Amino acid sequence: MHDVDHDTPKAPRAPRGPADPQYMKYAGAGLQFALTFLACGALGWWLDGKLGTSPWLMIAGILLGAAGAMYSLVRRLG
Repeated sequence: MHDVDHDTPKAPRAPRGPADPQYMKYAGAGLQFALTFLACGALGWWLDGKLGTSPWLMIAGILLGAAGAMYSLVRRLG
């Protein structure tokens, strides 16, 4: 029997070895930005429910989270 697969080109393999340090620097920046933003907003929403100050602490949490996330992003990537 003839093997049909010997003429078909093989897909290139991903290079093995250490990951590119430049790539690793940016890998989690977006996720960290989003989680910081959402965590501070969620904390403000929770505090609004406990203290009856809706929506002010949630707005403050979102603004604080956005500022903290931006600061962290600039420090990490800058």
